[in-house]
Amino acid sequence: MDVEIYRFKKWTNYIFWYQNRCFEIRGLWLHYYWDTDDVGNVIRGSMNLKNATAWRVNEKKLHLSNHSLIYYLKSDSKKDMDIFVRKLKELNVVITDS
Repeated sequence: MDVEIYRFKKWTNYIFWYQNRCFEIRGLWLHYYWDTDDVGNVIRGSMNLKNATAWRVNEKKLHLSNHSLIYYLKSDSKKDMDIFVRKLKELNVVITDS
């Protein structure tokens, strides 16, 4: 099975700010990893996308929530974020634009 990997900066904390992370979607789950070597092996965090919502802050920034977790994501390009948002919409994630 081919797995599509999305690369974003994810907010971590006020010491490290945004850090590069790799994301994959499996079923209705979004998993993230520290880097591509971890994909499929060491999941650093997961979010159930069932009933998730997202707020597109601008063309490269997205806040994704499932009401118990919030991921603050930044992309290096509008194109990469558009591809990810399109995938989320396919999974019925409600996207609100700013």
